[in-house]
Amino acid sequence: MLESKEELNRNWQVFLVDNADLTGNVTCLQELEGHAAVPAAVPGDWPLDYVRAGLLKDCFERDQFLQLRAYETYHVFYGVRFRWRRRADENTFLLFEGIDTVADVYLNGRRIGHAENMFIPHEFPAAGLVCGENELLVHIKPVALEARKYPLAAENFCQKYNYESLIFRKAAHSFGWDIAPRLVSSGLWRPVSVIRKKTVRIEDAFVRVEHIGADGAAQCTLVYSVALADNPVKPYTVRIHGVCGDSRFTAQQDLWYVNGRVSFSVTEPKLWWPANYGDANQYEVTVSLLENGKPVDTLSFRQGLRTAELKRDDLLDARGNGDFCFVINGKRIFILGTNWVPADAFHSNDGNRIPDILNLVKDIGCNALRVWGGGVYESDAFYNWCDANGIVVWQDFMMACGVYPHTGRMQSQLREEAVAIVRRLRRHACICLWAGDNECDQSYCWYDCPVDPTLNLLTRKVLPAVLRQEDLSRPYLPSSPYVSHEAFATGRAQDTPEQHLWGPRDYFKGHFYRDHTAVFASEIGYHGCNSPQSLIKFIGPDKLWPVERNPLYLYHAASPELEDSPTTYRIGLMTNQLRTLFQQEPRNIGEYARMSQISQAEAKKFFIESFRCRKGRRTGIIWWNIMDCWPQISDAVVDYYFCKKLAYYYIRRSQQPVCLMMADDPGKLTLYGVSELQRTVSVRFTVTDADSGQTVLEQEAALPADTAVALASLPGDDGAVRFYSIEWTTSEGGKGGNHYLQGKPPYDFHWYMRCLQKTGYDEFEGF
Repeated sequence: MLESKEELNRNWQVFLVDNADLTGNVTCLQELEGHAAVPAAVPGDWPLDYVRAGLLKDCFERDQFLQLRAYETYHVFYGVRFRWRRRADENTFLLFEGIDTVADVYLNGRRIGHAENMFIPHEFPAAGLVCGENELLVHIKPVALEARKYPLAAENFCQKYNYESLIFRKAAHSFGWDIAPRLVSSGLWRPVSVIRKKTVRIEDAFVRVEHIGADGAAQCTLVYSVALADNPVKPYTVRIHGVCGDSRFTAQQDLWYVNGRVSFSVTEPKLWWPANYGDANQYEVTVSLLENGKPVDTLSFRQGLRTAELKRDDLLDARGNGDFCFVINGKRIFILGTNWVPADAFHSNDGNRIPDILNLVKDIGCNALRVWGGGVYESDAFYNWCDANGIVVWQDFMMACGVYPHTGRMQSQLREEAVAIVRRLRRHACICLWAGDNECDQSYCWYDCPVDPTLNLLTRKVLPAVLRQEDLSRPYLPSSPYVSHEAFATGRAQDTPEQHLWGPRDYFKGHFYRDHTAVFASEIGYHGCNSPQSLIKFIGPDKLWPVERNPLYLYHAASPELEDSPTTYRIGLMTNQLRTLFQQEPRNIGEYARMSQISQAEAKKFFIESFRCRKGRRTGIIWWNIMDCWPQISDAVVDYYFCKKLAYYYIRRSQQPVCLMMADDPGKLTLYGVSELQRTVSVRFTVTDADSGQTVLEQEAALPADTAVALASLPGDDGAVRFYSIEWTTSEGGKGGNHYLQGKPPYDFHWYMRCLQKTGYDEFEGF
């Protein structure tokens, strides 16, 4: 692969120049004399450099993110001088792993490349490096101005803050979203390196599992490409060797061309399984390029062997039945997942936060992540972790909530992006679904005169063509939710097995949430206020109360304006939710936060358990969401400062592999036993009225593998309000606890707090 790689991540400077002050083309640092330079971090985003230099205030506090609006038409220049001591030739390149977004790159005063996509790496020839002092300049142009060069058609639309995202391949949330502020930043957000490639090398290689036979053997194909310069192919051979514990495979093939395939079989393979279904086995794979039997290049990687399918129907039938189910290695998988939004609003900081967020994903009991289409494609380290921990990844391509242009330029850019992303990520067993976008099919249906989403060339033509050419090892879903031609033509765009369950955001057991038809929910959420200790950090101690009609709360609902905003409603919504649940008005921010967190926690607990106890009819839930990317009031169950809301603990209990939970069934309360284990266990359980201390159920029952079964029942709703504590032990020595809130609101807040303390929830951090 590479002969050498040397990072250029030190000693950078950044300059900001107003578009009105820019005269002519800047090609070197000398031409920026007279403009102030600030030391720059690479990877980095320029506003963070200006905060460190004292030239900007922290964008995450109070209303200070609004200050960046004034810089949206500024040009940003990154420059560095560095010494180089090696010979540069046609195999020497400058590798920018992430440029945000529209940029020209100059080496020693000569333009060597152009970039217009923050999602993919850019590699530029660096034969112009000299032995000695060199200068590198990156001119990042203002997206707000560059976008105006490409007029949109009348059919192209999105949320009002996001129109630039229809033009350039930049994270859509950067322009403002309900989960992120409008921070139209720019920078070198991933590392910069000088790389030297071997003349004879392996360009790429990955293993595809074609099928798993009746005998259990995995039929596999190594797909490879090599570079040989002008050398003849005859002396060369490709060999693959893989090891996982006591399982091994080896195969090789003489070269006849620079591309090829090697077929091989793995008997008794150690397959990769999602969490709850088996071990996330991975093979240590080495691909070698041999010349006359001697290795001249090797590529080593870890890869899990598995098959992945998506069993789905376009529409529910007349009886409300349909399918949307992940099938891994021939087995149907129940998904317990969370939506993955950006780790940080400034993406250069993602790497500092992702490991701790992923630990939360594992701790809370998820076996899946949906990488949402308004963010970015994550780092290799992210997917490596998911591989190792058995996390199924639903990977959106980066488009969201809009009707994107179908111009030749956009199709070409998306095709280039998809090829780069698919080639980078296709070795990851964790990725079990490519999805074309987030809610763009629905955007077509939001027109005053709706348009058939199947006319979307980007998701029906460009992306499927790339996947046919580059990756046949996982299914493709054109959009989430997906609207087929039949669904659109019959006016049933909402009547699909997979749904985003947002609805009126009213009482969480109201008609919408109780009687929905979704087989699989890929989005569903509910607001919860942050703890006061977090609010103080970004709202400030002097502005915490009252919450309503408070501009700082509205700004931290991710709204860049206070009037006519699509996101300011969220604070009033959260207030109405807690008022619905409780009789009392909160007297201070402490009570407000607790009431709100209880409302959120009970809601998300209900959503998850209503899917789990109907396992079979329902196939999975991916709730919104695990973590905030900046300090805000939201559906997230952990805030930006890693302070857990009460919902985090409720969800962790509701997602235990063995969990007992109650549900309101007609005429009775049913206690369900739900198991993700692949073996039968017995459970001994007690159900206690937390207020009176009376035990109302106590018995033992068998809990079959991978199922949900009714274990016992209690009389139905008699109008009384009760707080049931559920505890159990298993025959394997496991134990767990849960609770159930019976009755209809409003509830007495102080009564609820007393019951909560009796069930062991009173020590929860941040509550």
